[in-house]
Amino acid sequence: MRPHDTPYGPGRIGGFSLLELIMVLMIVGVLAVFAVPRITSTQGITLSAAAAQLSANIRYTQSLSMSRGQRYRINFAANSYQITDVGGAPIVQPLTAGTAPIAIAPATLSGYNPPLTGGYVAFDGKGTPYIDPATPLAGTASITITSGADVASILIAPETGHVR
Repeated sequence: MRPHDTPYGPGRIGGFSLLELIMVLMIVGVLAVFAVPRITSTQGITLSAAAAQLSANIRYTQSLSMSRGQRYRINFAANSYQITDVGGAPIVQPLTAGTAPIAIAPATLSGYNPPLTGGYVAFDGKGTPYIDPATPLAGTASITITSGADVASILIAPETGHVR
């Protein structure tokens, strides 16, 4: 072989053709269209924060019931929740130091299993969860929160009221 000869032929230098370069750029572009929205989306982070905050406030409601020896409950609406006494009087919320409902937007509370007939979970002085004034929670309760396509569930155990 002469000094300027290559395996690609006499005098040719190896590299990408223009067609190969255009194809690679098109593939990268298609991947970017699908990957960038997922990378820059904060829905998952927002949903995780809303679920963690709600879990902490459910635990707080249970702790409040146990420390004061009376029932307190956490009332759920589509985009918010509020801690109240058994009569429905709002309690000062630990995070906001106010009595207004706590918003979880843009997430929404989308489901309860078992269904909450009164729209709340109450705790007695022993920390046992109730779904209405007379019915203790019979099985593990699931509270579902959604934000776009993301879903998170909060579970409340019967008898102990353990939240996870």
